[in-house]
Parts: sequence; structure tokens; C-alpha cells
Amino acid sequence: MSYTDTPCSYMAEDDQHGKKNVPHPNIIELIMRDLQSITPKPMRNFQLIRAKDGIYVYRCTYGNIPAVVKYFEKEADRREILNYRILAQHNIPTIKTLALGKAAFVMEDISASDTWRLGAPEDFKDGDIAESLARWYFTFHESGATVADSLYFEYDSLTEENLSALAAKLPEAQDLFQFILSRYEDFRQQIYAPSFTLTYNDFYWSNFVVRKDKTAAMMFDYNLMGKGYRFSDFRNVCWPLSDEAKAAFVSTYNQLYMHKHGYSRTEAEKTEERIENLAGPLFSLHVAFTEKENFPSWAQTQKKEAVDGTLLAKAKQLLL
Repeated sequence: MSYTDTPCSYMAEDDQHGKKNVPHPNIIELIMRDLQSITPKPMRNFQLIRAKDGIYVYRCTYGNIPAVVKYFEKEADRREILNYRILAQHNIPTIKTLALGKAAFVMEDISASDTWRLGAPEDFKDGDIAESLARWYFTFHESGATVADSLYFEYDSLTEENLSALAAKLPEAQDLFQFILSRYEDFRQQIYAPSFTLTYNDFYWSNFVVRKDKTAAMMFDYNLMGKGYRFSDFRNVCWPLSDEAKAAFVSTYNQLYMHKHGYSRTEAEKTEERIENLAGPLFSLHVAFTEKENFPSWAQTQKKEAVDGTLLAKAKQLLL
């Protein structure tokens, strides 16, 4: 079926040889099919930005405005569309979405905005931007506390079966896994004891936008959003920031929390940190061994800690 005569038809721009140049035309047809009942506005001039692991991102025109459209081949990745619906329902600011289908969605093109710009590596050193990010994360966490229970939690994967599989992959860390498995019920109880909220889980400069006057910032790209601990996001955000930016982020967030609640998160954060210090590396090892064809370099530190007794010491701190 052709969509060239429907309201949601697409048009490609001519390449230098005068021929139509449409990257992955079958994907564009699937986008049109998915969105035709959602919006009457035409989508034209598709330009491929990225195609990786079954996720396709195009720049296009939506009606008469610049836009970006994202399409997901895999059912599991389509959770990002649900996540954008959740954010809108709870008034959590993010990039404006223009149309949400079942497998694709359209959002504003920040590169064409007069107000916003995409993040940049140097933003990690900017205290003003760190403060703006802290305000966004505080709103995200406060609103997220009421919706988190039904969402994905990374540590759901730390089952007895998966930990036993890890033990088989790392026989040199038998003491660690034997200790945890012998106290498994306590381990699971500890993991689920803290209060959950929404967690972003994928902080990086390429995943946020900044007002050009730096008075606001917000995340986008919510494929890994789920539920978890505030401390998990804190660690994720603060790790790449400069000392100045980190201090600005932590100070701003804590001031907002104290002003709203009348007390600090110091004790809750210590509890979450003890859990995270053990569960985080175990989750990384689980992903490294089960979801990657070759053991990734980013998990080498966690592997070393599992073998040299570092994680065993953290397990004893948590479970004894």
C-alpha cells in the first residue's frame, strides 16, 4: 500500500544524481502506517539521523514544522513511547511530543529551536547547567514516586537463577556468590526495602537539552527509564560532572528536598548507597555476561571487584 496520496504521505529529497534517496524506505512506510490514524499532518523530507539495533531516528517536517521521528522495531524498545505518556500525565517537563503511535513517535526538533539547544560535553563543567539539571531531576523524582511501582526495575534480574549463572561464569568469585545465595531472601528484602521513584538510568550530555539562557534543562530519550532509588540517579549524574558542577547539582537538589519535606535524605541515601554498591556491580556483570557477545570493557572493574574480594566485603556490610 502506498501512502503518497494520504495526509501522512512522505516525500524524499532528490540526491545529487536526481534520484530519490530514502534511507530504509520500508521503515518510513511502517512509520506512516503506525501514525496515519494518530495525526492528519503530512510528514515529508525524511533524513536519517541514526539506525542502530532496530531503532531508527529521522529528521523530517511534520506539517510545516521541523520534527524528529523515532521508530522501534522491537516490542521491548517501544516502552519509550509509554514512558513519554507517563511523563505527560504527571507534568514532568521534557521535549514536546507531537504524535505518539504504537511503534513510532514524533517530537520537536531541538536543533531548530529558538529557545533550546542540545547538550554538549562542556556542559559537564557548568555549574549553572548542573543546577538546572538538579531542578529537573527533583521534579522527576518527586512526581515519579507515585507511579514507579509498575515499571521496570534493573535489580529484578538479580534472581537466584541468574546469580547462580554468574557464579558459573566466574568460578574464581565463588566465595562472593555462595555468601549472597546463602542469604538470598535477606538480599532480596534489602533491595526492595527503600522507597522507589522514577529513575532515568542513562545520564549523558547527548541525552539532555538546555535553554539557551541556561535557566532550565531536561532529559530526553527515555528507553531505559524505570523505577529505582534516587541515589542511583545521583551516582549516574555526578560521575561525569566536574567537581564544581557536581557540588552545584547536589546542593541544589538537597535544598529543594529540604524545603519541601523539612528533613534531609541523609539516612535514606546511606541505605540506598549500601545496596547500590553491591547490587549495581552484580547487575552490570549480569548484563555483561548475558546480553553481550564479548565481555565489554566497561564491566572489567566490576569483574575485578567480584574476584578480589571487594564485592564480598560490600555484601557482608549489607547482609551481616
